[in-house]
Amino acid sequence: MTKQDLHTGSFLPTTYEEIRQRGWEQADVILITGDAYVDHPSFGVALIGRWLEKLGYRVAILAQPDWKSVEPFRSLGKPRLFWGITSGCIDSRLNDYASMGGRRKEDVYSPSGVTGSRPGRPLLVYSARAREAYPEVPIILGGLEASLRRLVHYDYIEDKLKRSVLIDAKADLLIYGMAEYSIAQVAKRLDAGKTISDLTDIPGTVYVAHRGVKAPENAVQLFSLNQQQENAALFMDAYKQYEAKFHPGGLPIVQDNNPGTIVVLPPAEPVSGELLDSLYDLPFSRCWHPSYDKHGGVPALTPIQFSITTHRGCFGGCSFCSIGCHQGKQISSRSIDSLLNEAEIIRNHYLFRGTIEDIGGPSANMYRMECEKALTCTRQSCLFPSVCKHAKLDHGPMLKMMEAFIRWSKNASKRTNIFVASGVRHDIALKSPEYIDLLVKHFVGGHLKAAPEHYCSHVLDLMAKPHFEVFEQFEDQFSNAVRRAGKKLFLVPYFISAHPGCSSEDALKLTEYLVSRSWKPRQVQDFVPVPQTLATAMYVSGVSHAGKSVYVSKSRKEKRLQAALMQYYQPWNKEIVSQFLRQKRRNDLLKKISFISRTEKY
Repeated sequence: MTKQDLHTGSFLPTTYEEIRQRGWEQADVILITGDAYVDHPSFGVALIGRWLEKLGYRVAILAQPDWKSVEPFRSLGKPRLFWGITSGCIDSRLNDYASMGGRRKEDVYSPSGVTGSRPGRPLLVYSARAREAYPEVPIILGGLEASLRRLVHYDYIEDKLKRSVLIDAKADLLIYGMAEYSIAQVAKRLDAGKTISDLTDIPGTVYVAHRGVKAPENAVQLFSLNQQQENAALFMDAYKQYEAKFHPGGLPIVQDNNPGTIVVLPPAEPVSGELLDSLYDLPFSRCWHPSYDKHGGVPALTPIQFSITTHRGCFGGCSFCSIGCHQGKQISSRSIDSLLNEAEIIRNHYLFRGTIEDIGGPSANMYRMECEKALTCTRQSCLFPSVCKHAKLDHGPMLKMMEAFIRWSKNASKRTNIFVASGVRHDIALKSPEYIDLLVKHFVGGHLKAAPEHYCSHVLDLMAKPHFEVFEQFEDQFSNAVRRAGKKLFLVPYFISAHPGCSSEDALKLTEYLVSRSWKPRQVQDFVPVPQTLATAMYVSGVSHAGKSVYVSKSRKEKRLQAALMQYYQPWNKEIVSQFLRQKRRNDLLKKISFISRTEKY
C-alpha cells in the first residue's frame, strides 16, 4: 500500500457523507466502539467490520461518539439490521483504572493517548444512547468486555458482584468469544426477516429469557446473583459449574441476575484454519483513520502495526488469564502461505521500515498444536497439573513455518528483520531444543519475554504455572543457544505480585532470589481480578479450585508492598521496602539491595 492509496475510501465509512459516497441509503450494521478506529486485524471492530463487509453487508463505524447527547448516535442514520457495540480492545475497567484503583493518565486506544474520549462502562452508556436514537433497532454487545462480563461477575473497582452486562445494558443479545461465526448467523437471520427474539439457538451468544423467550429444557441452573452475594464461597462453585459446561457442544447455562434471567449458549466452534486465512487476507490498511493524523495518531497501533498473528487460542490455562474464556483453549492456525502473503503486503506498505515486530499469538510457540479432543475436553489446562496425554506438543509445524520466514527474508529485495515479541511458553519450548536454537539465531532482537510469574511453588500451583526450576532449565537452554549463536541476548522475565495465595512472606522469598541473581525485573504486574478467571474466583471466594482456603491480599498497603518487593531497586520503593525488611530484621538483605540498586541488570 502506498501513501496515495491511503484515504478515507480505504476505510469503512465513519460519516453519513461517506455512506452516501458509496451509493448507500443506509448502513446495514453500525459498529460502535470505545476505541479510536484503527483499520488493523488486531482491533476487533476492524476485523468484524471487514468480515461483515466480505459477507456482503454495508458496515459503518461510529468510533468514540460523544455520549453526552443522542445526536451523534443519529449522525450515520438508522442501521437496517442492528447496532454492534463494543467497549474496545480491552475491558473498560482495565483501560480506565490501574490495579490499585487509581485513574490511568493515558488511554493508548484514543487519539494522542488523551483520556476522556469514552465514558465509564461504555457498553451501558452507548446502548442507552443507541436505544434512544432508534428504539426499534436491535442492540448486540460484543468484544472482550462483553465476553468477560457475560455472567454474574466481580468488579474490582466497585468491589462488588455485578449482573451480566447484557442485563445492565438492556441490550438484546450478547456475542462472546471470537465472534465471526456467531455474528454471521445473526446478520443472516435478521436479514432474512427474523426478529431478534427468534435468535435463541446461535452458539456463542447470550440472550435474556422472558415471556415468550424461554430457556432450553436441558439448561443447567447456575447460582444466582443473590445466592453468590449472600455466600461468597458460591462464587467459586459457580465458576466450576460453568467451567464444566464451557466447551462447544456443552449444555446451555441459565442464571438469575435478580432481576432478569440470562441464557448462555455453548461457545461456537473455533474458526477453521481456512477461515482464519481469509480473515487476515482482508484489505486492512494497517493504519489509524486519517482523521486522527492531526492528533498524532493512536499510540496502541505503533508497537503492533507490522505484526503477524499466526494462530488463536491458548491451552495453557493460567489461572489469572482471560484468553481461554475469550479465544478458547483450542488452537486455530493459519497456513504458511497466508502468513507469507501478509508479510509481503507488510513489506510493500509505505510506512514499513524493515522490521516485522512480532510473529506469534497469545503464546508464541503454540502454532499448529491442535488437539482432536479439545472440543469436548473439560480440562482448564492441557499442561497443568501435568501434560495431558492427548496434548500434541509437536514443534515440527512451527519449525517449518519459522524456516519459511527465514527463506522469505533472505530472498527479500531489502533487508527485513522478523522478531518474536509474543511471550514464549517456556515449559513447552523445553521439549524442542531445535526450536530454542532457531528462535535465538533468527527471531530475537535483543530480549525475549518469558513468564515464570513467581518463585514459590505453592503460589505457582495456584497460578497453574510450572515450578520455577522449569524456568531455570529454560534459562540454561536459552543461554547455551545464545552462546552457540554468538549473540548477546537477554531473557525478560514477567512476574505477578499479590496473586491469590501469595503473602508478603512469599513475595520476600522471590525478592531474595532476585537479589541473589542481581536481577532487576521491569515486567511486574500487580494482580487484577479479571472477570471469568479462576484467580478471580479465588480472590472473591477465598478458596482454591479444590476447595481449600487461600490467602488473599486485598489491602492496597500490602499490594503496594508486594509489588515494591519485586521492584526493590526503584528509588520510589526504597522507603516501603526498607521499612518492611527492618521489621523482619533483614538488614543483610537491605545491604545487598542498596548495592544492587546502584548497578544495572534487567
